[in-house]
Amino acid sequence: MGEWSKKVGEKGEEIVNYFFKDILGYNIVLSNENIDCINGEKHKVAKSAKRTHGIDALISRRSPLEDNLLDIGIISSKFTSKMYPNSPKGQFKEFITDLAHTIECFRYSKLYSEINQKFSNIDRTDITGILVWASNKSPQKETIIPKVANSILDNDLVFDKIILIDNDRITFFVETILNIKERFGEESVSFVYHNTNLNNVSLPAVSYGKFLPINYMFSDLIPIRVEKENDVDFILFSKDDFSKDSFLRLLAFAKSFDHLDSAHRMIFSFPEYNELEDEPKIQSSLIDFEHYKLNENLFIKTHLSNFRNF
Repeated sequence: MGEWSKKVGEKGEEIVNYFFKDILGYNIVLSNENIDCINGEKHKVAKSAKRTHGIDALISRRSPLEDNLLDIGIISSKFTSKMYPNSPKGQFKEFITDLAHTIECFRYSKLYSEINQKFSNIDRTDITGILVWASNKSPQKETIIPKVANSILDNDLVFDKIILIDNDRITFFVETILNIKERFGEESVSFVYHNTNLNNVSLPAVSYGKFLPINYMFSDLIPIRVEKENDVDFILFSKDDFSKDSFLRLLAFAKSFDHLDSAHRMIFSFPEYNELEDEPKIQSSLIDFEHYKLNENLFIKTHLSNFRNF
């Protein structure tokens, strides 16, 4: 049993490392770091005071969405060889509690200070917990989020934000980001950073880049820039299936990327799209968007890969 648990844990580490490096673009992912626990009695396991916290993985980058902000992600990998539990709230609460305790002590750790010292002109640091709960047996697109959304957590947990990434969300990133990198080459693909009104200084110089910001990890839209020879394509991947309303939302969202006026083509990609049935809805929606001509500078596609067998 111990050897099997070790293999499952190693598989989880492989998936996390591959996911954040190869798909999301974080070229440096620290793994298996340990920090001292400064609240041993509060964080105790069973009846023993906690001495250290293990960090499965850690990412850090200057934020392209807010000037002078450092983003740090504390990643907890919970890969399971079994199906997701039918009633996951209890296990979810354990995972969140452990991650929140790690974040609480990380703020006062030597590792936190060392990371901050590597970046200049930083006024603020955001620490986000990222719980990667993936299942080998459950379907690729199974989501556990609705089952834990209304979980009641302890009031004394100290954290600002924790993101849950499950099978469904991993698959969304694989079907979109990984496939576009494999098709056009990683050097041609960039993530687009939108105007948040908090990045007025940095946006003109850094409007796109090679890593997905942490705040995009829970978004249902992924904006991608593909540069081919002298042409630039702007691709918006949607997690929602095609509908007239979702199409109109993407049109409005695309207009917010004013710094991409040079885009040769605009491409909207949905998980499901039926050209025969859906094209009339597109044509009627474009009446108020004269700039876009379907199948000339605007194209509608579908996206589809499995995160388990990389």
